[in-house]
Amino acid sequence: MNMKTGIKKTIGFLIALSFINIALAQEVIEVTTDVCVFHLDKINGNLVGLHWKNPDEEIIKESRLGENFRILLPLPGYEANYFISTNQKARFEKLNNGIICHYDQLINERQTLNIKVDYKIESKNGQVLFSITVNNNTDQPLAEILYGIIGGQKGLRNRSDNRTLIPGGTTNNEGEMFTRFSGGGYGGGNLGITYSATGITYPSWSMSMSWMEVFNTRENIGMYYAQQDSIIRKAALYYELRPSEKGNVIGDNWPTKTDVPEGTPIGLTMGWMNMPYTKRGVFSSAPVVLQLHHGDWHEGSHIYRHWFDKHYNVKRQPTWLRNEMAWQSIIMSNGEDVINYKFNDLPKLAADAKKYGVTTFEILGWDKGGIDRGYPEYEPDRRLGTKEDFRNALINIKKSGVHPLIFANIQWVDTDIPLYYDKLKKYETKGRWADDLILSGWGEGTISSRIGITRHNMTQMTPSYPEVNKLLMNYFLDLVKSGADGFQFDKTTSIDVDFNPLLKLSPDRAMAQAVFDMLGQVLKEGRKIDPQLAIASELIWDRAFQYVDVSYLRMNDIDMHPALKYTFPEWTSTIFAESPFDFNIMNNGMRYGLVWAMAPRHYSASLDEAVTQPLSKYVAELIRIRKKYTGILFTGRFMDTLGATVKCGENSRFSVFEPMNDTTRKAVVVVNFDNKEDNVEVNIPNGKDGKAELCIPFQNDKIVQLPAKIKLPARTCAVVVQVND
Repeated sequence: MNMKTGIKKTIGFLIALSFINIALAQEVIEVTTDVCVFHLDKINGNLVGLHWKNPDEEIIKESRLGENFRILLPLPGYEANYFISTNQKARFEKLNNGIICHYDQLINERQTLNIKVDYKIESKNGQVLFSITVNNNTDQPLAEILYGIIGGQKGLRNRSDNRTLIPGGTTNNEGEMFTRFSGGGYGGGNLGITYSATGITYPSWSMSMSWMEVFNTRENIGMYYAQQDSIIRKAALYYELRPSEKGNVIGDNWPTKTDVPEGTPIGLTMGWMNMPYTKRGVFSSAPVVLQLHHGDWHEGSHIYRHWFDKHYNVKRQPTWLRNEMAWQSIIMSNGEDVINYKFNDLPKLAADAKKYGVTTFEILGWDKGGIDRGYPEYEPDRRLGTKEDFRNALINIKKSGVHPLIFANIQWVDTDIPLYYDKLKKYETKGRWADDLILSGWGEGTISSRIGITRHNMTQMTPSYPEVNKLLMNYFLDLVKSGADGFQFDKTTSIDVDFNPLLKLSPDRAMAQAVFDMLGQVLKEGRKIDPQLAIASELIWDRAFQYVDVSYLRMNDIDMHPALKYTFPEWTSTIFAESPFDFNIMNNGMRYGLVWAMAPRHYSASLDEAVTQPLSKYVAELIRIRKKYTGILFTGRFMDTLGATVKCGENSRFSVFEPMNDTTRKAVVVVNFDNKEDNVEVNIPNGKDGKAELCIPFQNDKIVQLPAKIKLPARTCAVVVQVND
């Protein structure tokens, strides 16, 4: 051995020794996998460090906030009986590409329980997977399991450059988690805790998909974080900021070192939570998945969809309902006994809609008691005509070339009908305490009902009980026999945890699974009567898109977050014009590839009535334009703003589409929301010959050269489509 070699080996040994000493001083176990390096507390197994290799990033920047799990096992007289990983003792089992932390018992200041917990962290296919198994051999309910916890985060690279996405239907629930943290947005908010926290449930009206994203656009890196569960259940994404955010500040509201006592840890913690409330059994979680990647949330969308397609069948040929570009919706009668129309009036209303190219006709308030009353007695209201009148109306609507779509519900029951007290009360959704009924209602016909004082209240029932299932299915199938081409199942997005002891599934699974199953059951059994039967529904739940062609939403914001539409281009929803002056709302329907749903005078008038006629004619022009390029603009792939460049005024917006199976051809939709004309320039890079067709309502379609310079009138949209060679 020469001197140089000896010195190098000595230096290498000293360096290695120094790392060992540091590890010992920090009392951590280092686990190296193919994509990252974990650091675990060698006593309790907490994940206190997570270094990703490519892109190179330290995800946990404050090791003192590292955790693995929190498990809630309530006691009589002490509901908040948590067992947290920090207070446990772990033994370790090394895996080829990860580690399992075994806990032989759970300990807190009140109890020592012989409950075994296995917490696995492993790398697989470029991702890190967290999973937990809890063997609950006690009679205490396993109420909450918060796991996959990533604590001590301060964003990717520079915190102030980070943005976040928690996808709703058309909203981002949390866009600035690392600069404008917003706590207290659930239940009791931040009462009783020393930090700031928020939770969002899935599936719900708030969260459409079970993934979220942290991304740094300046550095072009992102972090995908998801619960990839193929079992249908109610779950939650939960996140905390320690010690808390600053209130009433301009700009960044995170605390800094100068705001807190020396040595106070600052950072964000997040985890996914299940709520099975099971006793004496083994709970095995789905994996919580983490993956760093190059790019922003669009890349996270692709990761999620790749997993999703392995479990749910959303890719299918569009039904007649998915191909329908526009609806009219009409309320026949309301819960306060105001009758707008009789069954014999419906064919004329449908014919009025067809004059403007609207060929789906949604009928609301047709049933006993009027809209949002009398559920689930889904039979024609005799005040509107006979059952034969109802059937004849549907037949005549169809003869005119219009599809009748019937408004109904699945899990709602009116608390003011004999059927509720005589048969259905025992099936109502139960809360954790006593009965804890969920009550909702919507009034229309009187001022006091509209403001909620004298509304008809409804509660929910899980539709899996044989008696309930049979009752509903008999009604639904009879409607198909009467001539309904499809259903719009309302309020299905309200999926709650149900503690009714008559249920076979756990509280977190019962209602979610039952609603999902009933959607499939209606299609399966209904298509034996009408093979073309289709379903729309008031939900944003991605799993349900296996059965639901169109979501029923009234989304009237100018800017809607595109994550759901981008992830599921097969999916679409309605966008409603309830006022005669909703031109920009209809323009936004073109921009996002949505169904133009018209409900003149708030669901009470014909499309042909005088004040609404200008809007009806405008929608007819939108339909004309989109029909020329249906395979791009409506059943094609929504690309957000990727694939084109647009120069326009500050009050104009644009989006990009392409055919589902052709990435070489693009279409651009530009909307001018302003009250004055806008000069717009549209360019689509990599065009073969630089030519496109320009379509603007009430103007002649024409061929233009790209980049196309357009004078776009106020409150109007333009469509620019690359032409074929």
